[in-house]
Amino acid sequence: MGRPVGIVILFCLLAQAATTFDLSADFSLRNNPNQAWQYGYSETNSLDPAQFRIDKSTGALGQIGFWHPSVSDRPGPGYYPYVAYNSAKQTRLGSSNGWAARAGEVAMEASNSGQYSLIRFVAPAPGTYKVTARFEGIHFDLSSTDVHVLHNATSLFDAEIEGYGGDPAFHAVEGISPTAAYSGQIDLKANDTVTFACGYGKNKTNFSDTTGLFAQVILLSEVGSRK
Repeated sequence: MGRPVGIVILFCLLAQAATTFDLSADFSLRNNPNQAWQYGYSETNSLDPAQFRIDKSTGALGQIGFWHPSVSDRPGPGYYPYVAYNSAKQTRLGSSNGWAARAGEVAMEASNSGQYSLIRFVAPAPGTYKVTARFEGIHFDLSSTDVHVLHNATSLFDAEIEGYGGDPAFHAVEGISPTAAYSGQIDLKANDTVTFACGYGKNKTNFSDTTGLFAQVILLSEVGSRK
């Protein structure tokens, strides 16, 4: 009886893995949209879903790759807001060695005019999903940003990042709120969106604002298959 039970458990584990959407494991620097994920920014200083725009250009700094609004190889028009990703197995330094992203970590930075850096998950099927997100300041000069999780246009989570909460081997953890985390269960229709957003914070400047993100969206039960 042990072997059949083991096979059933194995199939259950495989089924669970197939319904897990992990931003880090799934990240692509070639495709956008990338399966259920989209990397982009807001056209204006607004989190209205209608303001979402797809990033069009990629760049690289060692093993950290970037998505930008348009072609740009240095800070200026088309560079911000960005979405970046550390593909290395270890923490790596980012732009001008001013910040560091952990292995597999996504980094976000808004524009100085208040445009948000955005990552959007588009539900492939209706069902109940578990959403988790961990934001952390990763700039050595202490990030000062506002971070959000939204279901379509409805806010699920809003927080301020003030400080450094990244890899302590690169900088001491400090600040009044260096990290912020969200976990929740929500019902999504097919093509509903869950958006992870990073703005320029209360000081209204993107200077030294790089913010890290780890996120997962897990389909717990699909409509039509619930028991």
